[in-house]
Amino acid sequence: MVVLAALLLGVGAGCSSDAPPQGPHGFAGSGGTGSGVLCPTTFHYQPPAGTAVASVAVAGEWNSFDKTQAEMQGPDASGGYDITLKLEPGFWGYKLVLDGDNWQLDPEQGYRKYVDGTENSAVEVPDCTLPSLKADSHKTERSAAGAGHFTAEVSYVPPVSGTALDPKSVSATLRYQDETSPVDASALSIDAKKGSIGIDVGKLPDGKYTIELTAADTKGKKVAEPLRLVFWVEADPFEWRDALIYMIVTDRFKDGDPSNNAPPTPGVQDPRTEWKGGDLQGVRASIAAGTLDQLGVRALWLTPYQTNPQDPYLASDGTHRVTGYHGYWPIRAREVDPRIGGAKALHAMVTEAHKHGIRVLMDFVVNHVHKEHEYFSAHPDWFRTGCVCGTSGCDWTSHRLSCLFADYLPDVNWTVTDAAHQIVGDAVWWLDTFDLDGLRVDAVKHVEEVAVTNLSTKLHNEFEAAGTRYFLTGETAMGWNDCGSVACNADQYDPISSYIGTHKLDGQFDFVLYHAVPYRVFANDNHGLIHADFWTKGSLGEYPKDAIMTPFIGSHDTARFITLATYRGQPGYDGSIPGNQWTNVAGPPPDVEPYQREELALSWLLTLPGAPLLYYGDEYGQWGGVDPGNRAMWRGDSGTLSANEKMELAHTQKLGQAREQLVALRRGDYETLLATDPFLAYARVTTDNKVAIVALSKNTLQATTDVPLPASLPLADGTTLHDRLGGPDVTVSGGHISVTLGPWGSAILAP
Repeated sequence: MVVLAALLLGVGAGCSSDAPPQGPHGFAGSGGTGSGVLCPTTFHYQPPAGTAVASVAVAGEWNSFDKTQAEMQGPDASGGYDITLKLEPGFWGYKLVLDGDNWQLDPEQGYRKYVDGTENSAVEVPDCTLPSLKADSHKTERSAAGAGHFTAEVSYVPPVSGTALDPKSVSATLRYQDETSPVDASALSIDAKKGSIGIDVGKLPDGKYTIELTAADTKGKKVAEPLRLVFWVEADPFEWRDALIYMIVTDRFKDGDPSNNAPPTPGVQDPRTEWKGGDLQGVRASIAAGTLDQLGVRALWLTPYQTNPQDPYLASDGTHRVTGYHGYWPIRAREVDPRIGGAKALHAMVTEAHKHGIRVLMDFVVNHVHKEHEYFSAHPDWFRTGCVCGTSGCDWTSHRLSCLFADYLPDVNWTVTDAAHQIVGDAVWWLDTFDLDGLRVDAVKHVEEVAVTNLSTKLHNEFEAAGTRYFLTGETAMGWNDCGSVACNADQYDPISSYIGTHKLDGQFDFVLYHAVPYRVFANDNHGLIHADFWTKGSLGEYPKDAIMTPFIGSHDTARFITLATYRGQPGYDGSIPGNQWTNVAGPPPDVEPYQREELALSWLLTLPGAPLLYYGDEYGQWGGVDPGNRAMWRGDSGTLSANEKMELAHTQKLGQAREQLVALRRGDYETLLATDPFLAYARVTTDNKVAIVALSKNTLQATTDVPLPASLPLADGTTLHDRLGGPDVTVSGGHISVTLGPWGSAILAP
């Protein structure tokens, strides 16, 4: 652990048309800044309980990793070790050396840095000749709509010169709904002698706020980096496990402004790979119309915003040319693609989402850029070029950190400190500039762990001084095994889990559960519902305890669930549809059963622990094979939905509303009540005894099932449970309930 003399430094300048954008101030590519300033920095190490340590030293770039020069003092009364060193401002790599020869990363430090190809912990030492600001306490209250109240206490930390706070220098701004205004001086209480600043703002409408506080010393020349205090005013304080995440391929959702539509792209053979005109204005319009509210959506994940190339490039089949409509081929670091609306449209979309209490996650590409990217031309040493993943001698797993997704996608080398700092700085810029709420980190397993740890540490330091959690989730594609024990998937769980935890991601997409259940239990009949229960509990037991995992039944990288259900039982079926990418293109299901199967799968998905994902169009049963078939234009408000699609949409809306209304479905523990191949019932129970019971049936005829309730379940005999999906009430009798479900039926039962 490292205790710094001042706060970490802020984000740098915006994008210039003449040069690549610059990252956060204060970062140095190797060691110090050369300023000659020396700043006290305290290192602390607390051995794990029951571990005996005779000595602890700190060895870093400042002393050429000499383990003999900086031995910590200790142990103290708690068994800890400490040392204070004077270091130049900058970004220093170091390790702890235990008992003379045991070199370790600092377990309490999030930052990492590669030095001569070796991974180290890192400390960011700010310029101690500047004062800094530190949030000591904060509180957000809401007694009624329009009556939000925020208070905070902030300490002024003087520079090494000791100069006091200048009370006249203190000022603050407040950002709300993309409008920034000064905080009235009457809301600030300043005690220059104590070096304290109080903030008290009231009569706040619901929504997201950012207060930015600045101050200087009495000389008037030493100005502290601004302190961000981000908070929400809302009736029911949000937790990320409350979220139902809705994922949109922006260009394929809704055309809100035809004036920004891209012209036809020469060389594109298949119209499904062309730009279609969906944009951020269309997303904003759907949010404003309440479309996502009706689904119970609390978080929005859109494909990347950055500008992509104009020309098409070869797909993996080596024949078809496809465009960058999906956003994953960035050529600009800090520019919103004008074809999806540009910066103004992104501001407006985020503002609209926040009016509805919906959080917005940025899809952040960390593995690669496009070869036209400004960074690749200016800093080719930041990237790897070489073999393409999946080609001969270039396996996706053994070369996961170095292989290229395509020969036109240079691979980011996160061991290059300047590259790492720049991309982390870009993330801070995007979240700050557009008031975003977190990141979905793309292709996590294909980058060094430093990408995750440095992103996480920096974002939490920059944005969470007032307690608002910025969510980081990731994509680590694993889990293809179809086996009968959790142990056989240990090698699948472990890589996903390795990126989750303190100084890492908050959660990840649950690929193991996806490959175990949705298409093998619900779309097809490889397994029954007892299999769904087994693997649900497997995920709950195998991932880190506090992880917020995201289960899903489909995404932009899989064939549509409804099409998998249509092709069920065909020879060679394994969760994909062989040969349907460019030929044998899927169409709508020929009968109602695929819709019934998807309704049942969604009843399971939206009642699971975590933050489940709803892929745009799955709410009504959009069909399509693998990419590009799974990325058709959204038709949710087009008036062209079939009777079966309307039926499924109404069902999904009921599910989303139930999840939003029943806290047990969002925050309750999972407890199996009865699990067989055709029937599954489980309870979600909170620590304060809120209960919801979910019942699912794969029977093709109406069936009644007796479900025993454990004595620990807080449901007394005579309690009436109402089905939030519209079925009949059920009464608890003799510690049992009798549940009647129709074909492919489901129920959500709660008092």
